[in-house]
Amino acid sequence: MSYPYIRYRIKRLREYIAERTSDIDHRATIKNVVTGAEISGSYLSLLLLASLIALLGLLTNSVAVVIGAMLISPLMGPILSFGLAFTIGDLALARRGLRVIAVSVGLTIALTAFVTLLSPLKEPTAEILSRVRPNIYDLFVAVLAGTAGAIALCTKKNYMITASGVAVATAVIPPLSVVGFGLGSGRIMLGLGGFLLFFTNFVAIVLASDLVFFLFNFHSSMVSEERYPARKRLLILGTVLVLLSIPLVHTLVTDLRKVKLAKRVERVLKLHLEKEAHSRVTGFSVEEKNGRIGVNVTVNTVRPYEKGAEEEIEREIGSLLGRSADLNLEQVVVTAGSIEQKAELPAAATVGQSAAVREESAASVQASTSRLLRDARTELEAFTAPFVVDDIRLEFGEKPGPAQVSIAIRRDYPLTDDERILLARLLERRLQVPVSLRVELVPFLSPVTFDEKGDPSRESIVALAMVKKLPGGSGALESEGPDGRRRADRLKRYLVEDLGVPAANVTVPAKPKSGADTAASVIVVRR
Repeated sequence: MSYPYIRYRIKRLREYIAERTSDIDHRATIKNVVTGAEISGSYLSLLLLASLIALLGLLTNSVAVVIGAMLISPLMGPILSFGLAFTIGDLALARRGLRVIAVSVGLTIALTAFVTLLSPLKEPTAEILSRVRPNIYDLFVAVLAGTAGAIALCTKKNYMITASGVAVATAVIPPLSVVGFGLGSGRIMLGLGGFLLFFTNFVAIVLASDLVFFLFNFHSSMVSEERYPARKRLLILGTVLVLLSIPLVHTLVTDLRKVKLAKRVERVLKLHLEKEAHSRVTGFSVEEKNGRIGVNVTVNTVRPYEKGAEEEIEREIGSLLGRSADLNLEQVVVTAGSIEQKAELPAAATVGQSAAVREESAASVQASTSRLLRDARTELEAFTAPFVVDDIRLEFGEKPGPAQVSIAIRRDYPLTDDERILLARLLERRLQVPVSLRVELVPFLSPVTFDEKGDPSRESIVALAMVKKLPGGSGALESEGPDGRRRADRLKRYLVEDLGVPAANVTVPAKPKSGADTAASVIVVRR
């Protein structure tokens, strides 16, 4: 695209804008803007009232009160005056507008700092904290709002409504009140964050209004003296905007990284702690300190998690993020289901007569014991998985002593001494009595049946899928079947080819059992 063509298009654009803005009274607009850059009694009254209202809204965490302060604030007038002064090159108007802005900022900060110093409320609220970390999106909002305000000022269309909306969108008074709060409460960093937000809004409004005034044919010929050319003025404003964007972009990137970090931690927490009818995560927070990740999580749970589960979550978070993690798990034990109401005493009970203690029947004892054993079985299966607890029985003798607990586990190789000790301790904690444990092993997999083609049946295929869930992989398997070696070899081929079990892990006995039965067996052997 040639340079003359670009110049032609720019000329056409200027002609179009001139035609559309021919009905704008530029002199009246300039006069109106100049009037807004004057300090008067009414201006100071509205400014100080808006500052106090904004501070009270921030201290009480009231959004409605803060919005009311935005609507009352007259600070948009001198800011737009300063923007117009940049456009037309009126140095006197720029000085006047900047002087009004400086006085307004100083009075607002001084008043709000003094009131904060006297106020008993000095803790930062959510409304205050939301105005101390501006990012690049706040700059975009201020640019768009300043554009709308300048257009409304020039065209006089719905100006009062638009000006109110611009005041709410840009919010120049609440950030200054945050600065005063930071100084009055001794939190300097909060004050710096609030001032950065105000300065962001100020620069963005000036830039946006400057461009709008330029497009609406406000030019330097409207003033008697032009001290600085338009290119230099735009260069100054653009440089300030670029320098201001650097910390704003940095803040946005930092916030996005924290959000991404929290999402990744949340996925791990929900994977381990969100279990139906068992536990639910009610809240968590993530902190970065000295290169480590600190995670605080609160969980409502029916049964408390063991220390091992907490350490496993720490390891997984650390592995996922590539840094060491410290997990602080706060567990709130709750009751599952509804709470049974105790039977009330008969109304006819005589005053002073003690109520007789109702002896429990065998049926009620059996019902409560069954519930207790169901809970114990669920806890045991979480430890023995994928090996299922097939049955659990509890016996008490007449004389005091350990409870006799018998459990049947679907597993083909015996438990180690450490596993027996852990199972006994789990039961003792659940039953609240000493336990004498007896473990019976039953086959892990049901006998494998075959169809007419000699392949494992559909039911057996579903059952054999449990091989993939064995701890540490497939381990070692032994398969044997009827009809000599043929079905045993077919079963081995299915385990290797279809389930992905390494061939070295599957052993077929030299002399498989024979018989009339059409079923075969798969035995899990510890390597």
